Amino acid sequence: MIETRTLDCGLTLLVEPISSVASCSIHWLVPAGNAYENSDRIGVSTVLSEMLFRGAGSRDSRKLSNDMDKLGLERDGGVSGPHAWLMGSVLAQYLDPALELLTDVICAPSLPSEALPACKSLSQQAIESLADEPQQEVMLHVRRRHRAEPFNRSGYGYTDVIESVSTEELTDFWKAGFVPGNSFLGLAGAVDADSVAKRLDSLLAGWSGNRAEPEVLKPAIAGHGHLSRDSSQVHLGMGWNAPRAGEDDAILERIATRILGGSTSGRLFTEVRQRRSLCYSVSAVYRARRDEGLVSLYAGTTPERAAETLEVCRQEIERMSAGVEQEEFDRAMIGLRGGTVFNGERTQARAAALVGDQYSLGRVRTMEDRLGELDEITLEGLNEYLARRVSPVPTVVTVGPEPIGADFEEETPLCHP
Repeated sequence: MIETRTLDCGLTLLVEPISSVASCSIHWLVPAGNAYENSDRIGVSTVLSEMLFRGAGSRDSRKLSNDMDKLGLERDGGVSGPHAWLMGSVLAQYLDPALELLTDVICAPSLPSEALPACKSLSQQAIESLADEPQQEVMLHVRRRHRAEPFNRSGYGYTDVIESVSTEELTDFWKAGFVPGNSFLGLAGAVDADSVAKRLDSLLAGWSGNRAEPEVLKPAIAGHGHLSRDSSQVHLGMGWNAPRAGEDDAILERIATRILGGSTSGRLFTEVRQRRSLCYSVSAVYRARRDEGLVSLYAGTTPERAAETLEVCRQEIERMSAGVEQEEFDRAMIGLRGGTVFNGERTQARAAALVGDQYSLGRVRTMEDRLGELDEITLEGLNEYLARRVSPVPTVVTVGPEPIGADFEEETPLCHP
């Protein structure tokens, strides 16, 4: 039974006790993501996420790290869209002191000026590493073109902002966004809802504040883009609109995308890679968010095969409107049920799903709820959806030596203004 509480400070607490595990995972969202940054200061939240663990409360950076390690607390943090996030996993007997440490990180980070150069350096290194992750890079370019500003930003920030950000600017951004209003805290594992709520009310006493949600600043660019790079490969990314989270068609799109390119038995892999040998990698994934849904497709190929790869991918996307076969449907359903169960058995995934559901849907779902949604889908219902679905209009970006069409506009580097 998942329990939802509103704590005294206004924080939304979501707790899913799981009796079969000996650990507990924590996932915390606060309204301090890069969507809140000023358009000329994209990167402040990136550096702030590096600074959060550099001391908190009465502990300096070394003591905070040592105290977390003594508990075996696995932790991480970052920024994405409207939220900054922090996660942790710990054995259940150490949950209480772990929550004390994490609440200090959220509510009382030190943000020491002497740590700023190192955090800037780490943020710059992350940007430089993108050249070694071309699949991730091209999909971030697709996101930048396909989504509206400010929801199209990456978590890497801009190099000039990272170089110039000050501790005062970081402090101001933290004060504005690390507030309980519109924040969500999920815990999944060996945890008791009553006791953890009481403990958090004590730890968070005096924490206050709210923040309005970010608004669209500019419409999406969409269209086709190309980033020139001296390479023997072409990295092709596509993105197109899909149902939002909470829409009845969202579960149908999830199944359809699985059949299209969610596994090595999907149509893209079979037709583009196996039969035609056009690329060495191809896949598609669907993500449903509160305000929009997006299907993303990636293919890695060579300059000589890039144009044909794009054309065949488009053909396979269009061919979905003719419907799918029973064997494809059955295979996809088994894979989705398996993935649902596997994630349901991982406390980290469950804690993240709690806050994700609450933000996107306004409610939470158990693993049984998710399986029940799949059980209601039939082949006939899926094919009816595919027949009436509006033909996708993909945004396309390539990274490689030459553009593959006259309508491909020049892309600017991802992390430079």
